[in-house]
Amino acid sequence: MGLQTEYCIYTTCRRAFGLGYVVILVKNAHSAWDSSCLTAQQIIEHHNYVLGGWFVTLKNEREIEF
Repeated sequence: MGLQTEYCIYTTCRRAFGLGYVVILVKNAHSAWDSSCLTAQQIIEHHNYVLGGWFVTLKNEREIEF
């Protein structure tokens, strides 16, 4: 899947959704680095907001059951 929120995570989630998969994104288990205009935390929060409810179901790590 990847690590960096605005690249690997974003693309993988949207592509999986487009292929018909039900996608669960652990909202605090991906990462980013600060950019010139946003902190890493802002990038993560933004992508959780953009992806959540449409392309993915957001969950905390404690909610994941196997």
